[in-house]
Amino acid sequence: MKKSLLALAVLGAFAGAASAQSSVTLYGKVDLGVGKTAGSTDKQVMDGSGSRVGLRGVEDLGGGMKALFGFEHRFSPDTGIQAGDRMWNGYSTVGLGGAFGTVNLGRQYTAAFSLVQNAFDPFGGDSVGGLRNNSLTGSVATLRTGARRGTLTTGAAAGLGGGGGDSIRYDGTFGGLKIAADVEEQLTSAARPYTVAAQYAAGPLLVAASYENPGNVNDKLITAGVSYAFGPAKLALAIGDGTNTANAKVKQALIGATVKVGAAGSFLAGYAQEKVGTGAAVKKASVGYRHDLSKRTQLYTDFSRVNTTASGTEKNAYDFGVIHAF
Repeated sequence: MKKSLLALAVLGAFAGAASAQSSVTLYGKVDLGVGKTAGSTDKQVMDGSGSRVGLRGVEDLGGGMKALFGFEHRFSPDTGIQAGDRMWNGYSTVGLGGAFGTVNLGRQYTAAFSLVQNAFDPFGGDSVGGLRNNSLTGSVATLRTGARRGTLTTGAAAGLGGGGGDSIRYDGTFGGLKIAADVEEQLTSAARPYTVAAQYAAGPLLVAASYENPGNVNDKLITAGVSYAFGPAKLALAIGDGTNTANAKVKQALIGATVKVGAAGSFLAGYAQEKVGTGAAVKKASVGYRHDLSKRTQLYTDFSRVNTTASGTEKNAYDFGVIHAF
């Protein structure tokens, strides 16, 4: 009997050790609210931040090495329809990591987006208040997508692009400094779009900069930003400068503020604009409020106004919604 108990204890210890060497995490969020977008008179139930469900995993390979994978599905919870034509429309990667950093292959965000273009919008690009798509990412694709090379367009948001990913990305963290670089291998073109980025954090200060070459004849973009937190407030400023495929100048700017109110609330405000060539600048101003019901559940409301829309008349947008993360 004692031998049996001892054997079970030993097996349990080995099982625990084995499970500790690898892990798989299921995560996601569901976001729904009611509101109206700029350019439309229709009130609707809408997803403000991109509902998703994903899996990510790590396996300890020993010697300080680890294997990594992740894939993420995007969907519209009001209809149950997946976003786009891909099952894994968020990202899908596999890679290796160690003391040197990580190297991932697949469909993934550009280094410029992760470390810079997505770091300074107080709305995180989400809800009708989101500002980055009207400035820092207004003319670039944020995901390496194979068939679409992250082209600098004439002003319309390139979004997630199309096709399958063919990206290789390196990330390294050295104290408060993060660096990253990615390149996309093209099956039908000799062009190799790439971005390089760096971000440095020291207490309340964060600074970041990136360079992006989408792989066409003239297009390129430099983005830089800084944020500083003091007391309950945080201020952010970011700018972008480059040229598009038509060799027209692209100038971008974003300024944002977040002010915490009590233990659970935050007021958000910001302004963004982008000017391409000699055309009129696209401008957007937003205000919003977030209230945490728990660590995983949040209520939100926003109001924004743009100076140009498809209809030319409905320039205001608003939303009221709830997000639950798991």
